[in-house]
Amino acid sequence: MGSQQPPLTAVYLLGVLVTSCLGGFIREDSEIQIRLSNSSSRCQGRLEVRHLDRWLSVCSESWGHSRYHEEDATRLAKKLCPQLRCGRALELARSLFSSTQNKVLCHGSLGSFSNCTSQGASLCRTLILICLEPTTAAPPPTSPPPTTTPEPTAPPRLQLVEGPGGLSCAGVVEFYHGSLGGTISNGTQNLTQGLGDLICRHLRCGSFLRHLPEATLKATPDTRQEWMQWEIQNASCASLEQCFQKRQPWERGTAIGLICSAFQPKVQSRLVGGRGTCEGTVEVRQGGQWAALCDSFPAKNTARWEEVCQEQQCGGVNTYRQLDASEKTSLGLICPQKKLSQCHELHKKQFYCKRVFVTCQDLRPAGLGAGTVMSIILALLLLAVLLVVCGPLAYKKLVKKFRQKKQRQWIGPTGMNQNTLEGALHRSSAQPDNSSDSDYDLHGTQRL
Repeated sequence: MGSQQPPLTAVYLLGVLVTSCLGGFIREDSEIQIRLSNSSSRCQGRLEVRHLDRWLSVCSESWGHSRYHEEDATRLAKKLCPQLRCGRALELARSLFSSTQNKVLCHGSLGSFSNCTSQGASLCRTLILICLEPTTAAPPPTSPPPTTTPEPTAPPRLQLVEGPGGLSCAGVVEFYHGSLGGTISNGTQNLTQGLGDLICRHLRCGSFLRHLPEATLKATPDTRQEWMQWEIQNASCASLEQCFQKRQPWERGTAIGLICSAFQPKVQSRLVGGRGTCEGTVEVRQGGQWAALCDSFPAKNTARWEEVCQEQQCGGVNTYRQLDASEKTSLGLICPQKKLSQCHELHKKQFYCKRVFVTCQDLRPAGLGAGTVMSIILALLLLAVLLVVCGPLAYKKLVKKFRQKKQRQWIGPTGMNQNTLEGALHRSSAQPDNSSDSDYDLHGTQRL
């Protein structure tokens, strides 16, 4: 009967083979890099995977799950948090909003990132994972542990969902504290300037400008019921823990959306029609096109014109005036805020747009325009062509004239060398006069 049982050595070798195979698969998947982004803590935030040398957000529809049950979400969170070298898993949820860029859809077994693709991931929502911070080694407690386990906590943090037009530092506010996270509802208290400044400072986005009117949200059937929404508890709070309190799941409500002063991109401006870049009619740029800035009360917006001059690097504003009725145009753009830097979008004005002519303190001469530069370039090219075509012929003519002039200096009108003529004249003048006095007398007698 002992011979019918497999030898212990064979069983051991089979176990080693199975273990090595499984270990190889684990190592292959463990080489894939994952992280949590869009948060001040490395153990909380949006789940991303390194795919084709890019960090892409993981869709919540990955691994064939359109909705995550409690068991699946817990199992996936428990698998991912140790890979991120974080503590115990607290929450795995879906973001409330979907974006259209930098996302990937993964297939295969739950939590595997070896088969991911960007196809079909344009409109999906991303996964949000919250883990505890890793614990550090501590000395053994001197007192017995408490009988009840306190609720796990994590550092409170804020984040912004993408705002309108892709603006940074603008969007719907989400608050995460402990194992809970979600949007913030006004509740019984409204968002004040002080609380808005506190939120923008924590987001490192300057100060609070105004609310976003697009922040009205409606619950959808696929929204997770576990996604807790917060409400304002104390609008005069000094820290985030004191500002918000838990709110039960909601079906319809208004979430807080805001714009901070450090939003980007800003509105661009310029001065045209003047003596230089520091004088002219104010124009602004929107959608890649320039248009006139309309202003019905320029005297009330001195700070706006100061800002325009500073953007042109022309110092402060010197004078500004509204153009005459004959210089009014029918189309333009309006900024409802006091300064252009506070306008995240400009509104069109179809009729009766009143333009403003601004003169800055530092008047600089107008630079070369595009037309002038092109004219200079064309003139230089034409000069180069003329030199190439006519240069050799003109050079030959000049050389020929120079040689003829030099030759006339050495050749007389009879064709004889001037040196020969000068030598002959010199010899004739040097011969002695052999005529006698008698010859002189004879000539004198003949004359008498």
